[in-house]
Amino acid sequence: MPDSEFALDRGEILRYLGYRGQEIGPELDREIRRMGEECLRCAKPRYLYRVFPVELRGDAPVIGGVELLGEDIARHLRGAVSCAVMAATLGHEPERAMLRLGQRSTVSQVIFNAACTALIESVSDACEGEIIRYAGERGLLTSYRYSPGYGDFPLTQQRQILGLLEAETRLGITLTDSMLMLPRKSVSALIGLYPQGSGVRRGGTTCQTCENYENCAFRKEGCGCGG
Repeated sequence: MPDSEFALDRGEILRYLGYRGQEIGPELDREIRRMGEECLRCAKPRYLYRVFPVELRGDAPVIGGVELLGEDIARHLRGAVSCAVMAATLGHEPERAMLRLGQRSTVSQVIFNAACTALIESVSDACEGEIIRYAGERGLLTSYRYSPGYGDFPLTQQRQILGLLEAETRLGITLTDSMLMLPRKSVSALIGLYPQGSGVRRGGTTCQTCENYENCAFRKEGCGCGG
């Protein structure tokens, strides 16, 4: 759980704004820069992960005593010897800043939201990078991140997943009644760790295998999400 600063990629901010090569005027360019700086100023990025052995209960994977439900997560972890559970957050201050901005400028609020989305992805990538290094030191390969709510992996398991990390105490992440995380700029995910020669594909999913293929706005615009 690092104290170091995270970089914010301007190109990623533009991508989350739906940028497709349009001309950006100087006023908008300044606001993108300003909102990026504001995001970095008020965010308190933190992450953590734990690694659990993968056991089986019938065909269902079990980690830390939690049986994971759904065929998709079972397929995702098939052949895994262990599973990393991760969570990342920007803290509560970006939420407060978002509300303040919404009272003054919708444009600034939208840009700020895109900057925060880009930043939480950067923080999540840093956590995933640590997991990849952990696996490599043990001669293992990793899969890509898979979160509750993907495919038929029920969002209702979010509480159990975060409970494995003690995320409320350690990161300040809580859940709404509908199992959405607060702060909203938070991520939870599972990453499988597999032996060499298992055939696991490293480097993320593809459009064709993504569970959001039919509804992905990025794909419909002719580009990928980078996942």
